[in-house]
Amino acid sequence: MTERAKRAAGVARVFTHQPDRLAAAWRRVRCTGGNQLHPPQSLLDGLVEPFIRELGLSLAGEKSSPWSRTRAVLRLSPDRGARGLYDEFAVLRRCLVDAVEVLGGGDPERAVINRSLDEAVDSAVALLQRLKDTGAEEPRVPFGGLVVEWFERPSEPRVQQPGTESARAALH
Repeated sequence: MTERAKRAAGVARVFTHQPDRLAAAWRRVRCTGGNQLHPPQSLLDGLVEPFIRELGLSLAGEKSSPWSRTRAVLRLSPDRGARGLYDEFAVLRRCLVDAVEVLGGGDPERAVINRSLDEAVDSAVALLQRLKDTGAEEPRVPFGGLVVEWFERPSEPRVQQPGTESARAALH
């Protein structure tokens, strides 16, 4: 086995056997990337680990789409729209491509990741479109899990808790 093949197998093994570690990195980046103290619940949170596992199988040679093999729940939010999906998938793409580089992968692994994420984004946005217009086209690559419409409550104004810095400052 060549050194290149060993590195590729190592990348596939991490994606397949340790998707929780990669998903944890995605959650950290997602939570630290915004201006919000508490970002809204992720639309992709329940499917990131199964999707990463399926990506690992694709990196190991499985030919069918990881998105179609993913058995999880995809939340679609009419309030966040396509922008919410694009933003979350962009962070996931960045984390997975970074992981491939750290693990010693190369262009072939990045190509699998990018193709798979392109399929996932296109499919999720098409599914969102179908929520608004039942006559819209079916996704080119179907999602293998359950799709739910996610309704969110408007954010409630934050009440300052006694004893916090800004509450103490207001008293002085």
